Amino acid sequence: MNNRTFLKHCSIFLSILLGAFICPDLRAEAPATPAAQNENVVLPPTNEPKPLSLEDCYKLALETYETVAIQKEAIERAKALMFTAASEALPEVDFVITREKMENQKEYPGAYASNATGGAFGDPNILQRKFTINQPLFQGLKSVGAITGAGSIKKEATENWIRTKELLYRDVALAFHAVLRYQKDLKIIRDVHDLLEERIKELEEREKIGRSRASEVATATTGLKSLEADLAGTKGALATSQYLLEYFIGTSIGGRKLEDNSPEDLSARAIGEYLKNITNRPDVKSAEQSVKTAWSSILVAQSGFWPTINLDHTQYMRREGSLANVNWDLLFTVNVPLFSGGATIGQVKDSVSVLKQKKLSYSLIKRQAELEVKQSYESWRYSHEQFRSLSEAVASAEENYKLQSEEYRRSLVNNLDVLSALQSLNQTRQNANQAFYQAKNDEARFKVAIGEDL
Repeated sequence: MNNRTFLKHCSIFLSILLGAFICPDLRAEAPATPAAQNENVVLPPTNEPKPLSLEDCYKLALETYETVAIQKEAIERAKALMFTAASEALPEVDFVITREKMENQKEYPGAYASNATGGAFGDPNILQRKFTINQPLFQGLKSVGAITGAGSIKKEATENWIRTKELLYRDVALAFHAVLRYQKDLKIIRDVHDLLEERIKELEEREKIGRSRASEVATATTGLKSLEADLAGTKGALATSQYLLEYFIGTSIGGRKLEDNSPEDLSARAIGEYLKNITNRPDVKSAEQSVKTAWSSILVAQSGFWPTINLDHTQYMRREGSLANVNWDLLFTVNVPLFSGGATIGQVKDSVSVLKQKKLSYSLIKRQAELEVKQSYESWRYSHEQFRSLSEAVASAEENYKLQSEEYRRSLVNNLDVLSALQSLNQTRQNANQAFYQAKNDEARFKVAIGEDL
């Protein structure tokens, strides 16, 4: 191979190598198609957290609030009482191992010559293994009263747990609406603050050309400072409400927004329709169960007047001594109470007094529930009417301020009229905002008053 051919082959080899390294770079630099651009684009993560609704806050509160967990554990305790009550009627079965040692009778001849059955003690070291069964046959309805009472206690604890959740919903709703109310109040005050600043600038410009007095600027500035004081007070109330809501839900709100998207789903039925279902409210049902528990306590107390009958059975697995050939024994016991020093009478009288107290408590709770339904119903109705009226008043106040401002520019009214209209607008907006969230709170109270499922 001559030099020319060798150089030709080398140039071809180098061209192939350069193509292998350069082509991928060229492909990477080539413009991507729109489809490829859409596939390779990585969207920046959205850091804005999801808004919290009232339902979200209530779910968080159910998982966090300790009072609900305490009432739930009360149900578990009531279940444990049912096992304890059932043990009054069920037998007790035990496996017993005993070893009895006695002094050797050889040292004292005749000391242990015979036992109660006439047999002689042969072994001073006696081992026994046996099963013992104790079955109560009759206890004067004590077991029936205990089991019935335990069942009533469980139902009572369950109703208290449900009522605790309902009351938690009311508390969370009040705190949730308080935060939204003060947030809206801040916006209202800031909007009026901006209008007042514009008003002061306009007065200063008019003062320069002699169309306004310096006292008018001073009066408007005084109103501005008073508005800033209201703004500071509203900020404090907002912070307090946020802390209360965070206390219920167990987490910090931070920068998360609150969003009230709950519809007004209460039907406008007559008050009598709601009062018919008052006995289904959890706290009323709980009070009713407490009356049944008191009745069961009387049965338990009265069992002290009745005789008790027990059956004891022993099955020996191993037995030594003179009774080694006896494999089982059976014992019936009848105990007739004759005198207990008045203890049983005292227990019965105490149980009867407790029953009377529970009945009175049931009547009181039921009447209180009826009163709560009536009051919350009327508050809910008229708070909506108040909000509708104040909404119309806001529209009138806005129109009044607009007209007063235009008439002031035409020198038809003075500055105090304009400031008064602005102050009226601010107050009416805040009153309407307060009425709106008062209606929301009354709606939540009414739901809890009628025991609506949440």
